[in-house]
Formats: sequence, C-alpha cells, structure tokens
Amino acid sequence: MDAKRQELMDEISEFLRSHTENDLGDFDEDSQLLADLGFNSLDFLTIINDAEVEFDIVIEDEDLEDIVTVGDVVDLVMNKMEN
Repeated sequence: MDAKRQELMDEISEFLRSHTENDLGDFDEDSQLLADLGFNSLDFLTIINDAEVEFDIVIEDEDLEDIVTVGDVVDLVMNKMEN
C-alpha cells in the first residue's frame, strides 16, 4: 500500500471509529462495513453524508452500489478527491 493510500486509510479508520460507540477493534481494508463492523444501513448513509463534508467530495447514489468494505470506501474517496 502506498503512503497516500495508507494515510487515507488511517483517516477513514478514525472517521469510522468516530461514527460508532462500538469497539471496532482491529480492522483492515477487507473488513465489511455491515457484516464485520456492525454498521447498519442508517449508519452507512450517515457515514457517506459525513464523508462528503469531511473530505469535500460529492458522492452520487450510483457510487454507493458497490460499497461493501472499508477498502471500497478508501477507493471511492481517493477517486473523488482526484477528480
């Protein structure tokens, strides 16, 4: 993982931890937001809305269809920040 991606992964990890009272423990890019980390669909929408503000990006509804893992969130944010 390159340094830029690792930095963004660290930021998103902290961002996700700030959106729950649950102890997420250790997780990585392959961890699933709903199945592994225990977020529900409302949490997911809140996270996406807050990510738009936090990272100054716009996330379209069609972008959400393939978001399953933490790595998917990292990819989405990286792509949006680069465009």
